[in-house]
Amino acid sequence: MSDAMQQLTQAETNRLIRADLKATHTGTTFTVRAANGAGITHTVIGWEIGYRPTSADFDGYYSPNTCALVPGPTESDIDTLAARYSSWEWTGDDGVRDHAADRLVATAPGQLPAVIHYGAGNVTARPHYRNLDL
Repeated sequence: MSDAMQQLTQAETNRLIRADLKATHTGTTFTVRAANGAGITHTVIGWEIGYRPTSADFDGYYSPNTCALVPGPTESDIDTLAARYSSWEWTGDDGVRDHAADRLVATAPGQLPAVIHYGAGNVTARPHYRNLDL
């Protein structure tokens, strides 16, 4: 690691994730939880995605064929945000992980960007789907 690189802890990275979520998805409540294990840190972003059944074929579980989502952040939206903060990336279908590239990030207005290595390991999105008609 060079002197110009800034290594963030998992807690510091999670604070940045929370601030980013609050700024980009106002009105949605998120949880950002840290976990450690198997030699790697892990951060899980949780939130609720509401849906309403739209078909008589609805079987009690969310399906895009029988339900409509209410407006709000999708799992894809949060996966994209999570990938920006992950310090690991999957390098293929074989489940092998490797260090993600360090990122050049503007850390404060008016200052030059700095090379950042985030400390959150894997960052994943885990939404909870809830039937709003119940």
